[in-house]
Amino acid sequence: MSEKKNERGKKGDINLTKLNSTATRVVYWMFQILILCTMGFSIVSLFTEPTLFDKGTHIEHIMLCVVSLILYNIPSIAQRRFKLYVPSAIHIFVLLFIFAHFILGEVFGTYKVSALFDKLLHTTSGLAIALGGFSLVNILNDSRNTHLKLSPLFVALFSFCFALAIALLWEVLEFTSDSLFGTNMQRYIPPENVEQAVPPKQGYGLIDTMGDMIVSTAAAFVVSVLGYIALRKKSGALNRFLLRKIPDYEIAIAEAEEAGDTKLVEALKKARAEVLGQTSGESDEVELKESSVASAEIESEAHTEEKPQTENSEIGEEAPQENAEETDATLLESAEVAVTKEEEENSSSEILAASPTAPRNDKMRSAKDINKNIKNDRSKKR
Repeated sequence: MSEKKNERGKKGDINLTKLNSTATRVVYWMFQILILCTMGFSIVSLFTEPTLFDKGTHIEHIMLCVVSLILYNIPSIAQRRFKLYVPSAIHIFVLLFIFAHFILGEVFGTYKVSALFDKLLHTTSGLAIALGGFSLVNILNDSRNTHLKLSPLFVALFSFCFALAIALLWEVLEFTSDSLFGTNMQRYIPPENVEQAVPPKQGYGLIDTMGDMIVSTAAAFVVSVLGYIALRKKSGALNRFLLRKIPDYEIAIAEAEEAGDTKLVEALKKARAEVLGQTSGESDEVELKESSVASAEIESEAHTEEKPQTENSEIGEEAPQENAEETDATLLESAEVAVTKEEEENSSSEILAASPTAPRNDKMRSAKDINKNIKNDRSKKR
């Protein structure tokens, strides 16, 4: 039972959401409440104030709020489902980025007012995606497959190219949305505060796309260079911002100690202590239940064993008596049969020796009387 308890404490009951800092929980609930309030306001405005925006705009705002709520819970799902540790700094950044893009930028129209806001989000997204590339390679590089152990230069190069690929895919998504649904994600319609009589030769859309790619590339390059230096010097500073899988508390604590992440070590130890306390209480209850069930089974087995023993003892006491009586009866019958045979033989010999008929008949009668007496005695004995 203790071995099962330890296994559950180490593997089965790992809850990585307990590793989230207080700041992460505050930011999560604060912005989620703001998103719900924004969605509620859009739903109410759809029916009460249709003139504030057109109907399609209200529906678009509601859908953007729904998407933000789904994306908001992806880090928590990754922690529970895939045992993936998300550092508090990255978790808070993801929450802020989702709120800034979907709520501030799209719902409240900050993209239409400020071009700098768009470039700021693309810059920070480049930083985050590059760290995601390091995390992805780090997870593969820490696995047991030795052929996946890569050099620091390759890890940095992969992270840089990974960030560029994601930025390119995002721009393709913007172009597709503008072409199919008539949106303004590429900002081919300039912001309201841009006062320019002659538009640029390339067009506002191309300038916006290339500006997004440039700032994302610059941010990814900075992170890749810093990551290469950290991996080359085997510094633990980069590991504090990387995602990692935590299948076991002991392994995670050892990795965090090697990386020099003291906060993560303390959080892991605290979470392990809480889980072990819960599993010990549950195991004690299970042991009490199992012991009570086992004692009840033992008592029932003891009762069932006593009944056949008493019945067998009673039958065993009666059986010898019946057997003794049967043997006595058989012996008496055999003795009586032997006596009757001898008496019949003697009587028949005496009858044959007598020549007169009258005496002969008397002797026959006497023999018959003797046989009757013997039979009567036999029946009485039975």
